[in-house]
Parts: sequence; structure tokens; C-alpha cells
Amino acid sequence: MDSLTKKTLDVSRNLTYTYYHHPPAQPENPTVLCIHGFPDEAAEWADLATTHLIPAGYGVIAVDCLGYAGTSKPLDPALYAFEHMTKDLSEILDNEKLEKVISLGHDWGCALAQRFYNYYPERVLGLVMVNVSYNAPGDQPFNLGATNEMTTKFFGYPAFAYWYLLSSQDGYKTLDANISGVFDVLHGTPDSWLQTVCAPDGLKNFLTENKSQATESYATAPMREAFISRFSRDGFAAPSCWYKATVNNHQSFEAAKVKKSVVEVPSLFVGFASDKVCRPEAIGMAVMKGLLPKLTNVTLEGGHWGLHANADKFGKTVVEWLKKEL
Repeated sequence: MDSLTKKTLDVSRNLTYTYYHHPPAQPENPTVLCIHGFPDEAAEWADLATTHLIPAGYGVIAVDCLGYAGTSKPLDPALYAFEHMTKDLSEILDNEKLEKVISLGHDWGCALAQRFYNYYPERVLGLVMVNVSYNAPGDQPFNLGATNEMTTKFFGYPAFAYWYLLSSQDGYKTLDANISGVFDVLHGTPDSWLQTVCAPDGLKNFLTENKSQATESYATAPMREAFISRFSRDGFAAPSCWYKATVNNHQSFEAAKVKKSVVEVPSLFVGFASDKVCRPEAIGMAVMKGLLPKLTNVTLEGGHWGLHANADKFGKTVVEWLKKEL
């Protein structure tokens, strides 16, 4: 991220955000707002930004999301409601005098990127969804048990089994106690997720039994060291609030609050064929409902962090779409 300028901003709800900015090569070129997921930081976008977006002339804003790295880490899940975090993002854009951006996100950041469009459609030129299929704002409470029953019916396993630990009151303590094990689980082979992330108590048992496993080749020793250093300092209490906010229904009943549910701007979905949680075929539901009339749907090889495992192809896919659609 050395080629981007690191900045901080105190937003109106008395929280501080850290973000990284690089202006576009020409004022008329769009800027891509890059939003990371769990449990990453703005640096997740280093390759996309420095190898692909900036050389192609696009501007970049990469945010340390609420609860992570250089940004405030409140422990009240209600503060992580999308209606509040999208307002934070709008204030960051105001600070950079940017009226409109491409909203791009991975994992939880993809959910936030989607909601940024839903709440602020007038500020979004295009939507890029990485791994997480479009989920329109709803008007019903979230039910984790029902969600896992549904995924078991369709996929043969409870894809969100790990949510029970991450959304529990003290679940973050289990992660804090074995940070290296968390790294092993998240960056293990996609098939290993069926025994850890997507198995009842799989994540909890792996961590409490101090297990370890091989990770994919992109997960280098420096990447592990940086991860361990960051979470030894910051812990998982704040990042777990993203899960608690949904399970405790701080994200429910958004349908009455947002401005748009149908994505009327060009959209790109980049799914990864071996992702066991965010199955790429799930985008079909939103397509069937007519929610993505301008969608480009691409499936690449890789698992949940396919944007690292297949980084060059991912970056080229995003830039090619930008050049074609915007």
C-alpha cells in the first residue's frame, strides 16, 4: 500500500477511520472504493490496487473497516448496522470530494458495498461483488438456525456453522487464544473448510484443541506474521461484532430504509468455484428475481480467498469489466 496515501478521518458519530487513497490518473476516471471483509484490513487490496487499478488509471480508496486495524473498534454491535457504516463511507467520500465511486467489496465488505449502493445509489457508478452474492435488503428477522438448515438442504452441510462461535458473547476469546490456528483455518484448502468452518463446532474444536494444518501457497510466512501481530494487538472482539449485528437483528428491516433494492447500475459478480461458504451459484437467486438487470457474472478458480490465490486473473477481470462497462 506504499503507493497510496494513508489518511484518517473522524466521522460524525465520533469514530475514527483509517483509509488509503490514490487519485485517478485523469479527473474523469472513476475511483474504486475497496471494502475488505473478515478478518482482513485495507491491505487486502494491495495487489488489486497497485498491480491493476492504479496502472489502468483508476483511483482507489481502500478502507480499514470499523473494528479493524487503524479504525475505531467499538464493542456495541448496534454501531455496526449498515445504515450507520454506509454513512461513514459517504463522509469519507465527502472528505475526498468524490461524488460517485465504484463500490467493491469482499466477504463482509461485499455486504457493505451492496448496502452502500442500497442506501446511497446516487453515489455509485457500479457495484462489484466478490464471493458474496447479492442479497437485497429485507424486512424479516435473521434466523441463523434456519439459514443453516437451508444450506444443509441445498449443499449438504451447514455453510454458516462457524457463525455460532463468532456471534456468541465470548466466542472471540477462543479466536484470541489461538490466532495462528485462525489463520490456518481461513487459509486452508477449500476442502478443509468442510471439517472446520462448515461443520458443527468445527472451528471451535480446531482452535480449542490447538490444531494446525497446511495453508494455500498464497498464504506466505510474512502474511501469517502480519496477521498474528495485528490480532495479538487488536483481538477479535470488535470484528466479531459484524456477526453479532446480524444475528442480533441490527441489520433487519432495512427494506423500509434503503433507497433502492434493484441494482440499476452495471454490476460484476466474481465468484470462486471452490468457495464452500459463499457458493457462486447463489447469485442465481438475485438474477431470477430481477434484482441485477446489468450483471456480468464470472466464476474463477479458487476458494474464499481466490482474489489472492488467483490474483492476476481476478485483477484483470475487474479492470476488463471497468473498461467495458464504465
